[in-house]
Formats: sequence, structure tokens, C-alpha cells
Amino acid sequence: MSLEVHSPAATPCEKALASRSLKANGDADHQIEIAGHVYATPERVAELLGVTTRTLARWHAARIGPPKIKIGKKIFFELGQLPDWLSSREIAPVKARRH
Repeated sequence: MSLEVHSPAATPCEKALASRSLKANGDADHQIEIAGHVYATPERVAELLGVTTRTLARWHAARIGPPKIKIGKKIFFELGQLPDWLSSREIAPVKARRH
């Protein structure tokens, strides 16, 4: 399964996230599907974003990380919400100042 972006005006962040597909070997341990929603473990999300699980934890503590769901001691991230979160983190380039 791969993360698909259905918006025709997908941002570069959404396209980059969508281009990283799930590999078939061992992903059953890193994601679950409930009622049509796909949830992934912090390890899988960290791999998709190119960061460590510790970085995800820091982002959560600073309230800037992707939305997560905690069930008991287990933590999951809904993969469908990652493109929206990435879009919310985009910043516009700074215009050069003339002196």
C-alpha cells in the first residue's frame, strides 16, 4: 500500500510523502487499518518523514508534531492526516531585502 494524495493541487511536501511507498516486508507490525483509516507506529512515521522517533516525541512535547492517537501505551499516527500536517508546516520563502 502507498500513501496517495488525491488533491490535484498537491503541495511538494504532500508529493514527497506520497512518493514514499510502504514496503511489503514486515510492515504489518508497523501499521494497522481500522474502518478504512490506516494508522502507523512512530517508527514507520519517523521513517516516512526522515527523522527519528525521538524527534517525533520532541515535536509532540513542543505541540508541533503530527497528530497522534494513544491507546494504552501504544502510539499511532493516522497516515491520512500527515499530508495536511505537512501542509500546515510550510513556510513561504523570504523575499530578499534591497539595501
